[in-house]
Amino acid sequence: MATLGKPIVMVRPEQLGFGERSVSPSDFGWLMLAEGDSWFSFGSLLGNNLLNRLTFTRSTLVTNTARPSDTLAHVVDWWRDPAFATLIAGGRRGRRGWAFDAILLSGGGNDLIDAISDRRVDQQLLRRLSPGSDPASPADCIHPEAWAAFETYLRANFAMVSQLAAGSAQNGSTPIFVHTYDYPTPNDAPAAPGRGPWLLPALLAHRIPEPMHQPLADHLIERLAGVVRTLGLANVHVIDTLGTLTRAAAGAKGDSHDWLNEIHPNPQGYGKLASVWRAGIEGVIAP
Repeated sequence: MATLGKPIVMVRPEQLGFGERSVSPSDFGWLMLAEGDSWFSFGSLLGNNLLNRLTFTRSTLVTNTARPSDTLAHVVDWWRDPAFATLIAGGRRGRRGWAFDAILLSGGGNDLIDAISDRRVDQQLLRRLSPGSDPASPADCIHPEAWAAFETYLRANFAMVSQLAAGSAQNGSTPIFVHTYDYPTPNDAPAAPGRGPWLLPALLAHRIPEPMHQPLADHLIERLAGVVRTLGLANVHVIDTLGTLTRAAAGAKGDSHDWLNEIHPNPQGYGKLASVWRAGIEGVIAP
């Protein structure tokens, strides 16, 4: 039987020991830092995110610098948003970094969405097929050279996060946790007016035949998982969540099974994912 956990307390960086709404890290058993995309973000769908479903055996404070739609390139752009890097390694004017028990990173998903976007027809990862084409496999829908470049980009940006922590006096040995997402269903299921869907328009713009929509979406998410599983970076641990959720029904326009919309789980889905995250994290950091 799983041990009941304590919900995390989540704060923005400015609440760490400063101001009227500040919290004291000394009041918690574990301190963690989270960065990444909308699966972690405060602003994601009125607080529906994975971090809000996390529990641990110890009281845990999570400082969250994640933002909706963040890509790995944004995460490692220390000049644009220095909070993440400053918390890990310190900064100018004598600012010191914090010592964390774990660094949680949700990255790669938005990068994949951007790479296949309907705004990038004839420019990026997916081939724009001729009308009436019948590709034999999902791989036939992908430019091999473009995927190779995309994979190089992913590995380089994950490595930058690893190197940032490795070079930090406070977090040189802090474990970094990354994940493999799960299988989305290409559906006309936006998050809100003007926010999605993402996969379905891209597949239509590239003239991918409808019977290939789900196999191609699965193939892409499996390729992304393959990159994450083989990063080979010091102190980077993979939370393998692929296959955890029940897929949304094909043709669903909104909440379906474990999915709230086309690419974001609902609270039930995030709860399932959070259980996998808890087991993976505590398996590394718990005494």
